[in-house]
Amino acid sequence: MSVSTLRWVVKKVARRAMVLGSFVSGSLGLRRLFGRGPVVRVLTYHRFGEADRDPWCVSAADFEAQMRWLSEQQLAVSLDDIERFVRGERDLPDGAVLVTMDDGFSSVLNIAAPIMQRHGIPSVAYVTTGFVGGISASGEPYLTWDEVKRLPASGVTVGSHAHTHRSMAQIGSEASLDEARRSKALLEQHLGAPVLSFAYPFGMRPDESPATATMLTGCGYSTVFIAQHGTLRRGAPTARLPRVKVEGGEPLWMFKLLCRGGMDAWKLFDDTLWKLQRPAVSEQL
Repeated sequence: MSVSTLRWVVKKVARRAMVLGSFVSGSLGLRRLFGRGPVVRVLTYHRFGEADRDPWCVSAADFEAQMRWLSEQQLAVSLDDIERFVRGERDLPDGAVLVTMDDGFSSVLNIAAPIMQRHGIPSVAYVTTGFVGGISASGEPYLTWDEVKRLPASGVTVGSHAHTHRSMAQIGSEASLDEARRSKALLEQHLGAPVLSFAYPFGMRPDESPATATMLTGCGYSTVFIAQHGTLRRGAPTARLPRVKVEGGEPLWMFKLLCRGGMDAWKLFDDTLWKLQRPAVSEQL
């Protein structure tokens, strides 16, 4: 959904300053030179198409350029690759990325999937099962169950984004357990295959906890992703894996630097100023 012009400008200035600052200061090169082994990242998208001042919507043309670059650089990896890497079971090239998409919008199948297929990019769609078949506040339909079932054939792994898109750590243990179990059961029923990955709704510090991580692992999720920025190395906790947000309205050079670590320092804000952060607006029905 569109945001105010002021918020749009402030956010874009802040993100560009972070990326350019990392590049100009030389911190990107130093991290690659003195880092402890390969670092990989997980990218987060939401919607695709044309929208005015909507940070969660990336245009088809921009997404095409981004996926083409990932393919040319041979940086795209799968969810299985990421899981085996953090468990120490396989190597990945430094700077490898996994593409993920939250909420389950129809544009994941109708716009993003064909582009990723053309460029051989594996990905994961985290579907909020209670939204399936509905219409979002932005006016874009969510995937129907028939469309969800078509995702694997399009090269898109399906994961859970809970059932009703509520903060897992704030709704109580019984309700969060129901969210985790119900969404998993529904997805597995319609897909006829195990669903082993979960991404927190919202996914900021107030939305996840050691207790929810333990609960999700107990439900059978072998990888759990938060929305806070960060990188992955071997040995990273599989029940609390960070991601990096990709937003609409940003040039390709910024995407390239983001994949190289330009937004890694945003983790400082996620870790220290999380009480001041405004949560993203949920795309409620």
